[in-house]
Amino acid sequence: MIVVSGARQTGKTTLCEFQLPGELRVPHAYVSFDDPDERLRFQKRGVSVLESYDVPLVVLDEIQKTPFLFDPLKLVTDRACKQGGKGPVFVLTGSSQFLLMKDVKETLAGRVSLLTLHPFSLSELSGSTGANILLRIFRENGMPRGEMDRFVAIPSERARKAMRQATEHRDWGGFPPVWHRKDREDKIRWLRDYRRTYLERDIADVGQVADLDAFALTQKILCARTGNILSLSDVSRDVSLSVNTVKRYLGLLSRSFQCHLLPPFFENIGKRLVKSPKVFFSDPGLSRAVLGEMSIGAGPAYESWVFSELMKWVALQTPEPGLFYYRTAAGLEIDFLVAMNDRILPIEVKNREKISSIDGRSIETFLNEHPRASRIGLVVYPGRDFAEIRKRVWAVPDWYLFGG
Repeated sequence: MIVVSGARQTGKTTLCEFQLPGELRVPHAYVSFDDPDERLRFQKRGVSVLESYDVPLVVLDEIQKTPFLFDPLKLVTDRACKQGGKGPVFVLTGSSQFLLMKDVKETLAGRVSLLTLHPFSLSELSGSTGANILLRIFRENGMPRGEMDRFVAIPSERARKAMRQATEHRDWGGFPPVWHRKDREDKIRWLRDYRRTYLERDIADVGQVADLDAFALTQKILCARTGNILSLSDVSRDVSLSVNTVKRYLGLLSRSFQCHLLPPFFENIGKRLVKSPKVFFSDPGLSRAVLGEMSIGAGPAYESWVFSELMKWVALQTPEPGLFYYRTAAGLEIDFLVAMNDRILPIEVKNREKISSIDGRSIETFLNEHPRASRIGLVVYPGRDFAEIRKRVWAVPDWYLFGG
């Protein structure tokens, strides 16, 4: 059994109803529980209906609307396992992640594979495999041989197009419906409607938020602090709510994929758990809708976008690498650390088109001091040149790193 989760409007239904069966080239059945007649049919005889399918793949969409079906799914799946795995693969999707994941964890624990569908990454929009340079760096524990040759061989027009696409992605984010709209006002209108639907349907459905206005204000204050170390007490003071209420609202935002928490890196895992994470609102378009007339500083906004692209890349790897930020008592700071294959790749983020050697100083210090550091570190920026700016520190354009 597979559960496909993710924020509203990331394409879960499209993926499971059309693309997945097409890629697998197998017969399938699709059921949407938006249809009240389907809900009634399954409520009356759930087990028999589930066992009647003789196709390899069955997609059950908006399943959070049929909480009574989780026990029959558990029974049918267990029976199939006892018979040697006979029976279809059930793919479950739902737009209300709070209700869906609660039922999955309580009833189907140990029986499902959980997949998360994020908004489009830059590589998906550009039609490339994306961020392969990161894999090559980890495989070779250094800048891959021939990487500069690959970069230099990119035609100028293709590079300019990639830079324009990266700029647009940083401005509007990756929700598919946004990219179907060409007009700027249409994009803004869709994003505002998205936020309103999120508050009025997803949050209201949870039934744990007595004051939607207070929740919306908390969302806005947290969004304005994207890229910063989280201080619940500061947010609590700004929104005039208790720390426990802010913490609960943050949990709802996190579980609904509106924001993400990035933990600090420490060799002592116990220490890591007692340090404050950074908070990121990772989709630029959604941040635009949340903040309205307010704005995020250019630096934090760019760092949030880089976080989003790294997060999507990390989620595709097996086993999944660790993603952290780094800060020491002595004042050494690194924006991101990617831990993979017992190596740690430091990545700094600079929101400017020209990079100098001083921008790689903290990375060089980390490389010299940390025993598990990769042989190189990266400075990501929205420019054109790919170069070694300091010993073992490379400046890499964002459009090449994430969309190349």
